[in-house]
Amino acid sequence: MPVVPKQMAHVVYRTRRFEQMLAWYAKVFGAKVQYRNPALAFLTFDDEHHRFAFADLGVIRPGEDDPDDRGMIGVDHVAWEYGSIRDLLENYAELKSAGIEPYWAVNHGMSASL
Repeated sequence: MPVVPKQMAHVVYRTRRFEQMLAWYAKVFGAKVQYRNPALAFLTFDDEHHRFAFADLGVIRPGEDDPDDRGMIGVDHVAWEYGSIRDLLENYAELKSAGIEPYWAVNHGMSASL
């Protein structure tokens, strides 16, 4: 049986309504901006470094100005937190034996993902 995540860590969205999204998440969740540059913003409502991140497609992919064009807009990824790196690796091994493997692995330094 797979080791299950402890909790959801964060959600990353791609948007052409960057300012509106930041304002909405600030209002609905009381989220505060932890870091922001022209292309990205990271927000949280608790002691976690970020619970939401937003990628501004107007900066990342300029020239595709229709804010309702769903081509690139939407959820980029959802991150889940495991109790330990051991739990993550045990879950990886279990799923790999069932033929389920990650598309790619990322090491952010402060976190690793599969």
